[in-house]
Amino acid sequence: MTERVQPIAASQRIPLLDILRGTAIFGILAVNMPLMNAPVTTMLASIRLWEGLPDRIMEVVIKLFFEGKFYTLFSLLFGYGFWLFLNKPVSEGRTILPLYARRVFILLLIGILHMVLLWAGDILIFYALFGFLLILFRKASDRKIFRWALAFILIPIILTVLMTLMFSLASMDPKAAAEIQAGMNAQVERLNAQVMTALDVYARGSFAEIVGMRITEWLTLLPGLLFFYPNVMAMFLLGMLAARRGILADIEKHLPAFRKIFRWGLIIGLPANIIFAWVSYHGQPGDPTWPNALGVLCFGFGGPALTLAYISGIALLFRRGFLKPAADRLASVGRMALTNYLMQSIIGAILFHSYGFALYGKVSIWQSFLLTMVIFAVQAALSPLWLRRFRFGPAEWVWRSLTYLKPQPMKSTK
Repeated sequence: MTERVQPIAASQRIPLLDILRGTAIFGILAVNMPLMNAPVTTMLASIRLWEGLPDRIMEVVIKLFFEGKFYTLFSLLFGYGFWLFLNKPVSEGRTILPLYARRVFILLLIGILHMVLLWAGDILIFYALFGFLLILFRKASDRKIFRWALAFILIPIILTVLMTLMFSLASMDPKAAAEIQAGMNAQVERLNAQVMTALDVYARGSFAEIVGMRITEWLTLLPGLLFFYPNVMAMFLLGMLAARRGILADIEKHLPAFRKIFRWGLIIGLPANIIFAWVSYHGQPGDPTWPNALGVLCFGFGGPALTLAYISGIALLFRRGFLKPAADRLASVGRMALTNYLMQSIIGAILFHSYGFALYGKVSIWQSFLLTMVIFAVQAALSPLWLRRFRFGPAEWVWRSLTYLKPQPMKSTK
């Protein structure tokens, strides 16, 4: 089977899929860059490292238009791509599943290495784990898949509401309320202490100490699994549905759907994300309060809604030719999505950590956004140049070669 099944040829690629991947790479970097320059556990702590007005404005802009929109876009595209892989043609009596499982397992190993060696905010580990879970849905009906996607979106919302309700009921007893508040304060103090330790380790520690700190941060974030990653699985499933119907491969056929999704994505997504940004800016993450529960609700539905609006808007612009000046560059970044994602972490590690330029904690949020645009501009310039000579990005070549258990032809045949 592995000799018969081959990587997709460049001529068979779906242009819109690659353009969306390239766009997702930019949006993900915009969210990740401030967290490469500061401990990722800052998301849970009460410490604010930058309080200037430009940083406050940029923080709101990122939460409103970027956070929860582009990792969901990337997730939907991964689901789309995994479904295409699962349905590669094979010889009669054969199955693609062993090859698919090896592909996902290799992605898991790449994710682990990325987390340990480069950045604690890795998402590839969970992409791989959910890639395995996606196998269970390969024969499910469209209606069943949609219901499961909705269920995954609802998991964090239901858990947050139940937790908030329990705390509200328990707080009716003054003694219990005091104990609960003391416990919450102690948790925040522990997180704040970890943030301060991480700031020192990343800025001045040895490579081994930095690796240890990354693992510590990753484990600290792990309990939030049920409050963050169900959305990833939901978008995987929506990506599967989109791939089944060939939505991104034929814009003209699905033009009415794109227009409708764009309109309703904005109607739902913009108000929901305004509320989410306001709650996030004024509240303490993780506190069992009703405003935070509202924020989780708005994040759960508002993020995917605005993501779908972005997808539809880009599809409509692409159809009208308005993206032509940038389309090839975005598509090239998208064709090398894994390489560019990992390269962003490599650049961040070199810029910020002690074994590089030691700028950790010294680049503010608005400066991080400027840096994001510079890095992405370089990637958008270099990716087409690379693909003129080679079929894959370096990371994609490794991933494919290990998947098919033989080195893939690297040089372009153009």
